[in-house]
Amino acid sequence: MDLRDKLASVLEARSSRLENRGSSFEHRASNIDKLARPVETAQGVVYLAEEWWPADHLHGRRALQDALSLDGAALSRLTSGVDTPHLADAAFLDVETTGLSGGTGTYVFLVGLGTFDDGAFRLRQFFLADLSGERAMLAAVAEALASRGAIVSFNGRCFDLPLLDTRLLLNRLPLPCEGLPHLDLLYPARRLYRGRLPSCRLAVLESVLLRVAREDDVPGWAIPSLYFDYLRAGRAGPLRHVFRHNALDILSLVTLAAHLGGLAAGSAPRQPEDVLALARWDESEGCLTEAAGLYQAALDDDGLQGEPRSHARRRLAYLCRRLGRREDAKRLWRRQAGDGGPLGQRLEALVELAKLEEHRLRDYAAAEALTRRALLLLEVAALRSGQPAAHLLAREALEHRLWRLRRRQAAIGHP
Repeated sequence: MDLRDKLASVLEARSSRLENRGSSFEHRASNIDKLARPVETAQGVVYLAEEWWPADHLHGRRALQDALSLDGAALSRLTSGVDTPHLADAAFLDVETTGLSGGTGTYVFLVGLGTFDDGAFRLRQFFLADLSGERAMLAAVAEALASRGAIVSFNGRCFDLPLLDTRLLLNRLPLPCEGLPHLDLLYPARRLYRGRLPSCRLAVLESVLLRVAREDDVPGWAIPSLYFDYLRAGRAGPLRHVFRHNALDILSLVTLAAHLGGLAAGSAPRQPEDVLALARWDESEGCLTEAAGLYQAALDDDGLQGEPRSHARRRLAYLCRRLGRREDAKRLWRRQAGDGGPLGQRLEALVELAKLEEHRLRDYAAAEALTRRALLLLEVAALRSGQPAAHLLAREALEHRLWRLRRRQAAIGHP
């Protein structure tokens, strides 16, 4: 076979593959029509599914419109630096992809976009029916996002938006989310519920907080394989579960924002554990006066008991000391030292009281008495643990404090 025949053979095979590919896409498109409709755009055909819900639609135990009652202060509380007065023009965004690793080899094949429009809630789902139509699909998504004033997501800061931006850049399209305020609900959810719930995954939050019960939901790990199966064999039927999964994620974003914002702003009923979590949040942000007020509010609630109550008292004592409220700190540490709690916490309280008496109130005799009590308590802890060596450093520190206090009393003529 000469070169001309070889070239003809290659071109014939390529033409055959293209024809087969085209017929395969036509087969897939005929199946996907039941889930999304083709829309002609300047960039090509885009497959779009669209649903509308009334604003008072209940998703779990909250209405979608509850998110609209959040003001700028509540939103700024949820995500520091977010400067948006409301969520009326926000886009609630969630994507489904061909993998979780990210990078240029991962495609975004379904983009869910929820917005409040014309007094109702509108959900649009942009579907990548064929990989060759990626630019058209992404251009339609970019156009829909361009008119929005903010983005709301769940873990979108680390996953959804970076991956979407990568696909847009590869297709030489503008980045519509660049510079927009972004409220990522994962972070306030962790601040409020880490340690209180089994995890802070969206599925757990919506089940426990929103009382949303999903039936026959497709697990996230199975979604890429369903899309690959659609690309290979044209089976679009199972994708209806993916569309529904994405739609429920969007609705949960709306009502979770309402729930978290209501707690942060104080416009929703709070459990004492909620108040305690908000106090820790404020303390970590350096809002010490606000944190002290919340810790006190948590302690004023008789529903806070056990370790959470001890934690609130301990943190409030430290804050009172930092804020110059020495008598309040002294009262709290005394209560902590004598409330019969864990030995370690009682020991800490005695040491802090000794520091306060020595350095702030200059009552060296009282500081010595407290240090002696701490040493006795440490002996009890060592005996109970059966490991006295583990308490050696703490004992040396207390004995050094006791020696220093004796010297100070001797210097001022105390017996």
